[in-house]
Amino acid sequence: MASFVTEFFNWLNYPQWVYWLIGIYLLLPTIYLIVPFIYGKRSQHPRVVICVLGDLGHSPRMCYHARSFSAKGYDVDLCGYLEELPPADIMDDEDITIHAIPTVKNTGGNYLVFIVRKVAKQLFALALLLWELRGAQYIMVQTPPGIPILLLAVLYKLLFGSKLIIDWHNLGYSILALRLGDTHLLVRLNKLYDHVLARFADINLTVTQRMKQFLVDEFGVNKSKIVVLYDKAASQFKPIVDPQEKLKVISSHGELFKNFSPSSDKIIVSSTSFTPDEDFNVLVEALVKYDTLHDDNLPKLKVIITGKGPLKEQFLKAIEAANLQKSDVQCAWLAAEEYPKILAIADIGISLHTSSSGIDLPMKVVDMFGCGVPVLALEFDALPELVDDGINGMRVLDARQIVESFIYLFLQPSNYEVIKKGAMEKSKQRWEANWKAQFGDLLHP
Repeated sequence: MASFVTEFFNWLNYPQWVYWLIGIYLLLPTIYLIVPFIYGKRSQHPRVVICVLGDLGHSPRMCYHARSFSAKGYDVDLCGYLEELPPADIMDDEDITIHAIPTVKNTGGNYLVFIVRKVAKQLFALALLLWELRGAQYIMVQTPPGIPILLLAVLYKLLFGSKLIIDWHNLGYSILALRLGDTHLLVRLNKLYDHVLARFADINLTVTQRMKQFLVDEFGVNKSKIVVLYDKAASQFKPIVDPQEKLKVISSHGELFKNFSPSSDKIIVSSTSFTPDEDFNVLVEALVKYDTLHDDNLPKLKVIITGKGPLKEQFLKAIEAANLQKSDVQCAWLAAEEYPKILAIADIGISLHTSSSGIDLPMKVVDMFGCGVPVLALEFDALPELVDDGINGMRVLDARQIVESFIYLFLQPSNYEVIKKGAMEKSKQRWEANWKAQFGDLLHP
């Protein structure tokens, strides 16, 4: 049989390239089936996959990205935990599809064992999800946490020809070092992990100029592949200037505002995830010192702390033990729609973010400025990129300076008016315009 086939082709006497063409032609139906299977479906619109290993309801920057990509005409696959639902406009957007990433809870026991178990389970779940979502023009990953999603995003880029965007809002290894120490093996491995994978990104987004310089100096990232995209408030964060509207918000949250006098008391707001990089002992110490002041002209404080996290119980015990007389501290877990309203009625916002790396910026301050609320913020290296001391807020070093700031602002209303005016000016800066100008116009599907 083989000899007959050979004799037949010899009899035809065609050049070899003709047979190659015939073979390719016969394989075309198979290629049409295999290639789309491997690379995924390409929609009529360009598509982006956005992943964050965090709660989507409390991942504002990634929700902002999803909203902005959608407005630019992209189909968006938004992936994250669903402990709290994202804002209603994200849920209702026909161009945004939300995909839940399963959470892995720490049920106690050895922390390192938990980390290994968590990474293994998430690696499998994320691999399946990204395979299902193959075919996007872009994949965007927020880090930290970058393990294991950053590695999978690099593989996604290499396998499916997508462009990789890494959005750096801090450094994973510096956060891990708060628990394990700078010299721990896992901390060093985490730094190496970020160092190697950062170079695969087509675009690295950073939240500060200092972070951009760090990626260049420490990770060897090409400066041309780094875009500084400062956090700016989205449209839901806006000032409330009508006194009647403020009273309406207060009355709708009666439990938070028990025994509150709108005419004399001041509202202090802070938000936190109660983690080691936010030292709320500083606030407790400041409120204790405020209690010792004997000036009757100083107002009582309604202090509202939003958020939850591992150190919350420790904070509540410290507040109870302090037995405060001039400050009423309330903790609240607010829906995404209510959080901007509570911020907007505050007299002062407080940021106790100390920054594990020194090169990130606290999103809570951006939200406060969006609502026109001046801020007292603990000083660290990158903070001057956001808070102008004496202009839109005050940078402080410790509890004593927080109390001194209260005295300076409350006893001299003209001092408060200066930073209030600066915060109101800051509220005019918006995410949408900044995203388009600094980043969105650079995208090429």
